[in-house]
Amino acid sequence: MTAAAMTRLLASLLLLLLALPAHAARPYRGGVVASLYPQATEAGLQMLDRGGNAVDAAVAMAFAAAVVGPYHNGLAGGGFALVARQGKEPLALDFREVAPGAASRDMFLRDGKPVPGLSIDGGLAVAVPNAVNGYLALLEKAGSLPRSVVLAPAIRLARDGLVVTPKYRQMATGRLECLRGDSEASRIFLRPGNDGRPEVPALGTRLRQPELARTLERIATSGAAAMRSGPVAHSIVQTVRAAGGVLTAEDLAKVQPRWRSPLWGSYRGHRIATFPPPSGGGFILLETLGTLERLRPKAFERRAPADVHLYIEALRRAYADRARFISDPDQTEVETSRLLSPGHIAFVAASIDPARATPSSALQPSGSTGASASPPSELKHTTEISVLDRTGNAVALTTTLNYGFGSCLVARGTGLLLNDQMDDFSAQPGVPNVYGLVYGESNAVAPGRIPVSSMTPTLVFQKEHPERVLLAIGGSGGAFIPTSVLQVLMNIIDGGMNLPVASAAGRVHHQWLPDVVMINPDALDPPTRAALEAMGHTFKVSASPLGDVEAVMQDPDTGLRTSASDPRGEGAALGQP
Repeated sequence: MTAAAMTRLLASLLLLLLALPAHAARPYRGGVVASLYPQATEAGLQMLDRGGNAVDAAVAMAFAAAVVGPYHNGLAGGGFALVARQGKEPLALDFREVAPGAASRDMFLRDGKPVPGLSIDGGLAVAVPNAVNGYLALLEKAGSLPRSVVLAPAIRLARDGLVVTPKYRQMATGRLECLRGDSEASRIFLRPGNDGRPEVPALGTRLRQPELARTLERIATSGAAAMRSGPVAHSIVQTVRAAGGVLTAEDLAKVQPRWRSPLWGSYRGHRIATFPPPSGGGFILLETLGTLERLRPKAFERRAPADVHLYIEALRRAYADRARFISDPDQTEVETSRLLSPGHIAFVAASIDPARATPSSALQPSGSTGASASPPSELKHTTEISVLDRTGNAVALTTTLNYGFGSCLVARGTGLLLNDQMDDFSAQPGVPNVYGLVYGESNAVAPGRIPVSSMTPTLVFQKEHPERVLLAIGGSGGAFIPTSVLQVLMNIIDGGMNLPVASAAGRVHHQWLPDVVMINPDALDPPTRAALEAMGHTFKVSASPLGDVEAVMQDPDTGLRTSASDPRGEGAALGQP
């Protein structure tokens, strides 16, 4: 056996071992919670045990996650949330960051060419933070517990400190030079090595964050105003501008979360609510499901080469459509109703050759090069929080700083790690971002514009009881988010899997550009892969998770609940007896 073959075998065995504990779906009668971090999951369960609802739990989890998962999310980031409420219409809250008022279309170009790293590291990469505004707007609109109670776990975690895990070390190693570039980030997230230079801390190191604890206490006392004006806001502005950024105090004072209408679709008789633009993930989910249901009206077989081929081809077209058409709906018209109409779905389905892969270059929109597109980065980001409470209220909340450790800037004296969300714009139309995603002119940088996102918080409703939530789900992993959510959903509905098994199954990903199918080692058996290669598909095997899914579910027959945290991550899923 060759060394490469042995490596692939070991990777497959490792994934199998990780998945084995997930095969048993523990049932709960009360509320269920899941997130990337055990401490955040525990914070959510504490809120439910105190009589709080799904929103109280989700907000407590979001604040806690910002403390223990700085490489994935933070209070100076942003995101989306979907809320299902008993007897009421679902809520959709967009608290995504926006471009500063002084941002300009060509701000990441020099001599007409994009400068690598300029939209990822440092001051210019920072968009206007909106996470705290969003969390507290959710709490005010649909929560039931006081702000001080909901923030208490996060404050305690900041004081006590996070413990360095293998994931922390992986992410910090990948961003080491960036973190070294900021003295505050180095002091908080790194430790001196033998030569005195800041290094990635050893496993088990406890990193206390007293400045962040004080910022959280300010938020608990003053609400979102603590981030919009005063000393915290002043520090954010001063830090960004000292690092060459353009964010202003006026930007922080003006930014607001935005209530939107969920994006609705269906699959096999299940109503689905997902997030509308500026999310591109929700659109990809619904267009792909619509195309597959049209081509396979009875069922989808995840191991059948012909069906996997259709899945890949549907994804290829959905990601291409996202690049062409999805943008900030507040600045441009986004025709989601047309794009998800039966007519457009029929057009997409008819364009697929059932026997041959379509070259992605054949779907290239005008003005897009895509030739240099590379596979998505392995430094996954983003946090998903999924909750279903005892009475049936549910939340799917996705939040992020963008890349690992965001911009690597910490606002002096606040403990706030700042986002690098500006990379989700098109630095130049047709040029891929750090996740290999290609966009057009409609996602170019503009003052106050919201960048397109892959985040895909989603609620699936029961077929026989369409007012009741079957599944609250979302994921992390940049470009992999829509495909990971999509596959878990299909594993449950088409494959009849329980939630932990559906989450543990190997994944297949295609995002139009680059023209390569990424798979986990256990995703396809050799005959299936060989059949797909004969159809013209090119594969890249990745031992990385290809997305991290966090989900909660209610059995429509028994009413029992299950929760699942992707076994390839470090998260936890808990519930009430």
